[in-house]
Amino acid sequence: MRVAVFSDIHSNLEALESVLEDVARQRADRYVCLGDVVGYGANPNECIDLLRSLPGCLCLLGNHDAAVLGVHVNMNREAWQVIHWTRERLSLSALRYLMAMEDLVKWGDVFFCHSNPYRPRNWHYIVERSIISSSFARSKAKILFVGHTHVPVVITRKNFFCVYIRSSRHPMIVPVAEVNRQIFNCGSVGQPRDGDPRASYLVYDDRKRVIEFHRVAYDHERAGGKILAAGLPEDYALRLALGH
Repeated sequence: MRVAVFSDIHSNLEALESVLEDVARQRADRYVCLGDVVGYGANPNECIDLLRSLPGCLCLLGNHDAAVLGVHVNMNREAWQVIHWTRERLSLSALRYLMAMEDLVKWGDVFFCHSNPYRPRNWHYIVERSIISSSFARSKAKILFVGHTHVPVVITRKNFFCVYIRSSRHPMIVPVAEVNRQIFNCGSVGQPRDGDPRASYLVYDDRKRVIEFHRVAYDHERAGGKILAAGLPEDYALRLALGH
């Protein structure tokens, strides 16, 4: 089975459409979205509708999704501005979609979550050694897929070895370890923060036992223009071109 794993769409319809077009070319059998469908961008309803149209798409709860539902989340003033804007515009069906999202899902020895598996609603980033260690210890998963940081990375349990996935014209292929445990961060669809403005996602091939990291160009100028036209913070439009 080939599973397309993506995260942090942040209401960026142009990025999501481009990613799903690319996923179709990769012949994925399943879709898993690791959360933060909304926030920052100007098309929350359209992005949710597109996800709902995907057959069997599993979508988990991110911190921006939770904030829209009224869960207390630490965010800066500009991020909360977008949350309030989103609440006022979400359709009832879109709101129900967010309400149905789960925090964590496990398939055998494979674990999926937005931020971390042991305190999912504390929204800790899996970047510090202590958080990495706790994530491995508490999940007991052979493979853990996460988002939240907006940066694609591979973290290996042995010696906490991290590999940041750099820009490439071609997919980067990473083998799944036979013995060691691994964390794979798929990066962000709608707001990459690794200096590459292209949307990021991965495909997990459980037969070949590999992870394919993909980057997809999209019309970030159009997406940014929608943010400005909606009266949302300018920085959220400008950063799309920079990948910051």
